[in-house]
Amino acid sequence: MQENQTIDDHLREALAHLEQAIDQSIHAALENHAASKELGGKWEQFLGKFYGMVKDRGKKTQINVLSWISFSKIR
Repeated sequence: MQENQTIDDHLREALAHLEQAIDQSIHAALENHAASKELGGKWEQFLGKFYGMVKDRGKKTQINVLSWISFSKIR
């Protein structure tokens, strides 16, 4: 049970950091619309690294974390 709580804590903290990054990205884009392209690149890089990390861990462990997620339920 403690391990599940730790996972919940990490996910909650990650979500809080992502929320701050989204808010700051929106604020920066509103102040300087030309920054949108650079901000988009930062988000692409982040999501690419995240997706790559999940895929890499999956290959190493034979566990597909993405298969645990019902993407239709996310919407």
